[in-house]
Amino acid sequence: MNRLAIVRPLIAAIAVVSVAAAADAAEKPKDFAFGIPLTVDADSAFYRTALPAAFYSGSGRADQGDLRVFNGDDAVVPFARLDPLVATREKKPAAALAFFPLRIDQESGDLSGLSLTVNRTVAGNMTVNLATKEGAPVQGQRLAGYLVDATGISEPITAIVLGWVPKPGGMNTRIRVETSDDLNQWRTLVGDAPLLDLEYDGRHLLRDRVELRQPPAKYLRISWPPAQTPLQLDGVRAAFSDRVVETERQWSEAQGSSVADKENEYQFDLGGALPVDRVAIDLPELNSVVPAQLLARSAPDEPWRPVASLVTYRLRQDAGEASAPPIAVAPAAYRYWLLRVDPKSGGLGRGQPRMRAGWIPQEIVFAARGTGPFLIAYGNAAAAPSALPVTTLVPGYGNGAENGIIALARTGAAAPLGSLEQAKPPREYRRATLWAVLILGVMVLAWMAWQLSRQLNAPPRKSGTEAGDRSA
Repeated sequence: MNRLAIVRPLIAAIAVVSVAAAADAAEKPKDFAFGIPLTVDADSAFYRTALPAAFYSGSGRADQGDLRVFNGDDAVVPFARLDPLVATREKKPAAALAFFPLRIDQESGDLSGLSLTVNRTVAGNMTVNLATKEGAPVQGQRLAGYLVDATGISEPITAIVLGWVPKPGGMNTRIRVETSDDLNQWRTLVGDAPLLDLEYDGRHLLRDRVELRQPPAKYLRISWPPAQTPLQLDGVRAAFSDRVVETERQWSEAQGSSVADKENEYQFDLGGALPVDRVAIDLPELNSVVPAQLLARSAPDEPWRPVASLVTYRLRQDAGEASAPPIAVAPAAYRYWLLRVDPKSGGLGRGQPRMRAGWIPQEIVFAARGTGPFLIAYGNAAAAPSALPVTTLVPGYGNGAENGIIALARTGAAAPLGSLEQAKPPREYRRATLWAVLILGVMVLAWMAWQLSRQLNAPPRKSGTEAGDRSA
């Protein structure tokens, strides 16, 4: 066999396979069933956006790995998924507190033997009267402390920050902080708190904050030993601990339906594999208390997986209703949910339950490579996941280097791109056909390689002249 006759088909087959692989790798928007346009305002290297509910309902994979981002040239641009931020810590600014000087006689020792009364006018003004235990007014000449009004503060105070009139040569003093609800019974919060305001060799040492071991009541009383120089305050502020703020969730609802041949079981379809982490069940009838089990699954042919046990209720209360609040569940991307009611509760009564699912939209970051407009494409069951780690995509991410280089992109309405069949899992016969074609192609290439090997290793044929000479 001619070597060239064998090599040519082999090269052609390899070329066909290479071209097919390259064509498969060069994905285009039309390879996906749906698209979401992106609008960007700033000129930035990276953009961030949240995935809307339409993405989860149209994705062709349970893990949403068929997501792609394309630029205006229909070229894929790299992207990364961000972990959802469940809660953030918010620092509440300090609040100014009203304070009033407490003055006593020169001969009096301290404030412990005196009583305080507070009068408030209709306009909200406040006056403080200092008297003896017998009710005699005190003619004060010496500053002995301050009364601080904290009645307008609703959050727990963790510290007070004091401001004072600077003194030549600085200040080094100690104070006592007490609290009371009625201005008669006082309890000590801090017995001996140092305050410093010193300067030396161009350096300044300031200590104006007093940490409180426990939250104070309505009023605070600041005082110091009689032998100590009075503290001339010009401001008192209440400091608070950081507040945990949960990320705002989106909510989706699904009407329940009874499961055929299954008493006390109700199923819900959210329309997509949403990353649910909060669930509430609304009961159809008033004055119902129902213990139940919540289960979920990604596809109708999968077994149910237990998610949580709960007790939901709907009760008449005063002039309205009281319902069970949403429960927290481990974040999981399930589309189908099942409520299995404890039969001992008597069921749900008449009607069907409703499910409310809360979820935090996942965000993605993509590189603004090429020209716009940019597009999110999804809905291809055969597409493999292609997201990069965010630390790979964005240099210095997590160390603050990403600040200022990631702008916000807004999502538009989802619309069809290619065939809607692409979002559906491939049928078994199609998968079998693809495997058969692949195996057949490998067998053909192996046979051609074997033929080529035989041809190259065969001994060369002798010409007719050489054969005639040998017989003579």
